[in-house]
Amino acid sequence: MCTQERQKDTTLVCIPSYEVLQEIEGCLNLSHDCFFVSPIPQVVEILKGRGFQRVMGLGVNEEFLDHRCHIHKVIVFENHFFDTLPMMRIIQNSTSAPIIVVTMTPGYPVRLYQSIGARYVVFTKSRNVSCFFN
Repeated sequence: MCTQERQKDTTLVCIPSYEVLQEIEGCLNLSHDCFFVSPIPQVVEILKGRGFQRVMGLGVNEEFLDHRCHIHKVIVFENHFFDTLPMMRIIQNSTSAPIIVVTMTPGYPVRLYQSIGARYVVFTKSRNVSCFFN
């Protein structure tokens, strides 16, 4: 969890599934100032096991994240659109930072993502997503 002394800008990274973690784990670096959240306990344990300090699980009935840090952007890696909806609600209740949805699944219009709170939507086929962490 973030501490109140930390004034550095932090990126909130939402990882919805183990499959998404496998796709992006090569881009994750301990030097990135990120706060990770996931509804999957296995993903939370893997991230903690790899040395990431700020990792939080999302429970079924979560309303907001108790993060106590300055979040300057949110990256939501999408696996399935309908799994993204609950995460977006929690994020919007927790921060006013801009939300970037990164998806490898084309088909849904950008306006749909914007209607649930995304400021930016990135459709990609690349597994190299390290540029989002800078």
